[in-house]
Amino acid sequence: MALMKHLGLFELLEVNGSKLLHAKLQPSKTCSGSEMEDSTAASMRIAIETMLEELAPNLWEDDLDRLVDFGHLISPELEMKVLPALLHGEAVNIDMSFMVYVAQQKGLLTKDEKDRIIQCMLGLELPVWHQECSLALVQKSLRERLKHSAGSVRMPLPIGLGRAEIFHDMIEDDVICQAFQKWTEELSSFGNK
Repeated sequence: MALMKHLGLFELLEVNGSKLLHAKLQPSKTCSGSEMEDSTAASMRIAIETMLEELAPNLWEDDLDRLVDFGHLISPELEMKVLPALLHGEAVNIDMSFMVYVAQQKGLLTKDEKDRIIQCMLGLELPVWHQECSLALVQKSLRERLKHSAGSVRMPLPIGLGRAEIFHDMIEDDVICQAFQKWTEELSSFGNK
C-alpha cells in the first residue's frame, strides 16, 4: 500500500524499514519517545488506514479494480510451482518487484524510482527475484488473470512513488519481455534464499 497509495509510508519504510524489521515492529526499549517508536507506530497506523481505505468501500468485491491486487498477478502461479519454498508474502514481493520493472519499461516510473523501490525491498530483506519465475510463467499468469477478471487484466501498477493506476489492457509482449530481461539481468544475483 505504501507504493500504491502513500508516499509518506514508502519513505518511512525506505529510511527506517531495516530498523523496524530487526526490531520486529516493536518500539525500541532503549529509545523511549524516540524516532524508532514514532516510526513503528506511524508505519502500523498508516498501513492499516490505507488498507482500510482500499478494502472498506468494496467489502463484497463488486469492483474488481483493486490496488490491493498489486503483487497478486503472477505470485499465485509462482507460489504453487515452488511450494513450500516461498511464503505467500515472498511470492507477492517477487511479483511486485517484476511489476515495478514493467512499470518502468512502460515509462510509468523513472529509473531512480525503480531503483529506490528495489532498494527498499532489499532493505526489508524481501526476495526480489526467483529462478522459477520464468517468462513463460509470467505470460501464463497474465493470460489466466485475463480469464478470471471479467475480460480485463486489471493490472495495478505504480505510476510514481505512492501513486498507482489500474491498467485494463494486456501489456504488450515486447514490454513484458524487455522488463523480464532487465529484471533478470539486474536482480538474479539476489536470487533464491
